[in-house]
Amino acid sequence: MLGIHSLSQPWLNKVFWLITQTAGPLIVVLVAITAVWFWWHDEKTTALLFIVSFVGTFLLNSLLKFIFARPRPDLFPPLVVEHSYSFPSGHTMSAIAYFGLLALVLWQKGHRGWAILAGAWGPLVALSRVYLGAHYPSDVLASLAIGTIWLVIVWFAYTGHHVNQSD
Repeated sequence: MLGIHSLSQPWLNKVFWLITQTAGPLIVVLVAITAVWFWWHDEKTTALLFIVSFVGTFLLNSLLKFIFARPRPDLFPPLVVEHSYSFPSGHTMSAIAYFGLLALVLWQKGHRGWAILAGAWGPLVALSRVYLGAHYPSDVLASLAIGTIWLVIVWFAYTGHHVNQSD
C-alpha cells in the first residue's frame, strides 16, 4: 500500500480520483441510465439484469461491512475520506457489478474493444481505492473476488447456462 502511495503525483491523484468517482454514488446514475437504455430498446431482461446485479452487490457489500467492521487504513493521510468500514470495498464491488456486466453484454453483442475497456475498469477502480488510501490491498482483492463470483452467478442465471462437469 505504501509502495503504491509512493507513486503519488498531483496529476495522478486527479486521475485516480476521477476513476474512483465512476464507482461511487455516480454508479447509481450509470446503472439507471443503462437499465433505461436497454428497457427502451426492448431488452427488458438485460435492463433488469443490471438492476439485479447492482442491488445484489450493494446488499452483499453492506452485509459484509457489517459482519467484518474493519477500520479504514491509516498508514498515510488518505486522499479521499470515507466514513464506512473498509472491508470489502463497495466501490470495487460496484465496479465489478456494473462494468464487469457491461463488459459481458458488450462482448456478447460483438463490441470487443468496448468490452475490454469496461472489463478493465473494475481493476482500475480497485487500484484507485488503494492509491487514494481508502482501502487495504486485501480489501480490494477480496472485493474483486466476491464481485466476480456474484457477477458469474448473475450472468449464468441470465444466460441460462450451467457449468457442465466432465470427468
